[in-house]
This record gives sequence, structure tokens and C-alpha cells, in this order.
Amino acid sequence: MSLLQKSGRLLCSLRLTVALLGLGMVLIFVATIAQVEIGIREAQLRYFRSWIAWLEVGPGTLRVSLPLPGGLLLASVLLVNLLAAHLTRFKLQWKKGGIFLIHTGVLLLLLGELFTALLGWEAQIRLDEGETLNYSTHPWEVELVIIDSSAPGEDSVTAIPQSRLRAGAVFPLDGFTVRIERFLPNSEIVPAATAGPEFEAPRATEGPGVAFAVREVPEETAPDRRNLCSAFVEIIPEHGSAPGRWLLSNAISGMQEFKIGDALLTMAIRQRRFYHPFSITLLDFSHDRYLGTEIPKNFSSRIRIMNADRGEDRETLIYMNHPLRYGGLTFYQSGFDNDDTTSIIQVVRNPAWTLPYIACAMVALGLLWVFSQHLVKAIGRRRAEHAS
Repeated sequence: MSLLQKSGRLLCSLRLTVALLGLGMVLIFVATIAQVEIGIREAQLRYFRSWIAWLEVGPGTLRVSLPLPGGLLLASVLLVNLLAAHLTRFKLQWKKGGIFLIHTGVLLLLLGELFTALLGWEAQIRLDEGETLNYSTHPWEVELVIIDSSAPGEDSVTAIPQSRLRAGAVFPLDGFTVRIERFLPNSEIVPAATAGPEFEAPRATEGPGVAFAVREVPEETAPDRRNLCSAFVEIIPEHGSAPGRWLLSNAISGMQEFKIGDALLTMAIRQRRFYHPFSITLLDFSHDRYLGTEIPKNFSSRIRIMNADRGEDRETLIYMNHPLRYGGLTFYQSGFDNDDTTSIIQVVRNPAWTLPYIACAMVALGLLWVFSQHLVKAIGRRRAEHAS
């Protein structure tokens, strides 16, 4: 038997299915234990939204990292395994229609999860009453943004995502180069005059960062905590003035200015933005509590959606368990802040959101089909016994 044939038999074998399900149970157990220490969000990213998950075992300095197949890898191989088994083992017959529907439903579930992990994202819109925004922000990721406002009536915006902010990374732009000297995923910033010995000496030569000292701290893992990202950024002109070094951070409010020739540019580190072809205005936010308590009973946002491309201008209500689906996005009433003056709306992009519903319906129909077949056979046997 050739290697290709052996590989084909392995891909459609029941043993591989059992092994993958067993590894999935191990992964779920490990992630459940780990989330106590690293939080739910980090456990999801590290174990379920990864191809390889690293399990740290052992005490102190003897701690080692062992590789485990991540959720994406397990789901992908299981998807191929079930598909191969379908094509080689199952023949579409009426009496096996229920089994076919069940397996197809499971395949769709796996496919939907894979699409969601690879193509989906979540963001937030924080709105005060009367405020209008045409973008949502990522709750955890940041970006380095550089804005050139020299052209009248138009801004040129360059956004560099956090995934590319690595020490030594270089980004050539028009007339100058941006170099990331150092990036700190989480940091603490204090005035240099009050900084202790654990802080680095001020390294910035330009901007408000010259007055601050910074140190790197462990990344936050709790879902209600945010990292304060910082970066030392060098701006290197193509010719003319000497390069300068800025300290950028989402802990330092406002944009920082620099000049290239006669052009005045600004830059900052901010939460990553997702721009939309429509704008949302918060008209009214309502927060009802159970009588005599501070327990939320209901909170809702009446919003106005304006889409110039569609010629649309309408009002709608988003409230608990009643999201809005619009423009390929789903808007959930997530929370509130600032003594009920700020509404927090969760924005979810999930292009495969219908697949779980279809998959569950197919599995339910398949189970009903199989049950009905066994029921008919059981009734037939009982009648035959009575007849004899």
C-alpha cells in the first residue's frame, strides 16, 4: 500500500475522529484551568483561536512549554476527517438520510467556527447622548496612526496595526521613515521627576514624552482591564533635520506633532479603529433598575443611522437581547458608563452567523429522522409479535 493510500485511509478513519475528539477534551480541560490565571479572553486566544497552543508545566525556573494542537488545528483536521469519511464511507440512501444530515450539520458547525475565527472581529462604540461616530474601536488592540493634514479639505491617514509594531520595524512613508525602536504591550508611565529606580530614564527627545519615564509591566488578562501600550518611535526625514524620538502611548492623551519640511503632521497610539460607510448618533440612553436595587432591569439606546450611499436616515432601538443587524454587522447593547451618560454598543462582524442555525436544524432533523426510523421498526416488531 502506497503512502498516499495510507494517508487517505487515516484521514477518513474513525480512529482519527476519536483521537481528535479526545485531544479536544484535553484542550478544553487545560483552557478551563488556565482561565483562572490568565482570564477568559486570553484563554480563548491562546487555546481555541490558535493553531498551536503552548502548555506551560513545572515549577519556577524548571517550567517548560509543551505544544498542544490548538482549536483551529483540531477543527480543521476534524473537518477534513468528517468530509473524507462522508465521501468514502457514506452512500446517500433513504435509510441513512438521518445519519447524513447529522454529519453534514456537524461539518457546517465546524466550518462556521473556522470562518468566524478567521474572518470575524469584535469592536465597541462608546457614545454619549448627541454624539455621532462613523467608526468602532477594538477593545484591546491598538494602532499607530500618522495624519497628514497639509492638503486642504483632506487628511491622509496611515494606520499601522499592533501586530506590526515590533522593535526594529521600519515603515517608509512620503518624505520620511518611521522606525519602531521599542514597543511595550503594557506599560506604566509616570512623570520623570517622581519616577523610582524601577523606571527607565526618559528616552524621548521630542514631544510631551520627554517629561515621562516608562517601564514595562505584565499584560492584563482580565476582560475589564486594558493594556496601556507604549512605543518609542523615531521619525527619520529623507533629508534635512536630524531624526527625533517620540514616546507614544494610549496613556498620553492627544496627538503629538512633528514637521517634515513645511508640512505639519500628527501621530498617536490609539485603539484600533474600524470605519463604516454609515454614522450612528445616540439620541437617548435609558437604564431601568429593579425597584429599590442597583440591579439593571433593562438598558437601551435609541440611535439614528445615517447612510449617504443608501440615502438612508432612520431611527431604531437597541436593547438587551434585541440586537440590530445592519450592513453585515450586529450591534448589541453591551453596557453603560459615566453614570448612565455613555452607552457601550458591541459591534460584531461574523459573516458565518447563519451557519450554526442551519447546522443545528440539520442535526435536529437528522436525529428526528433516525428516531422515527427506529420507532417505525419497533412498532412493526411489536405488531408482528402480537400477530404471532
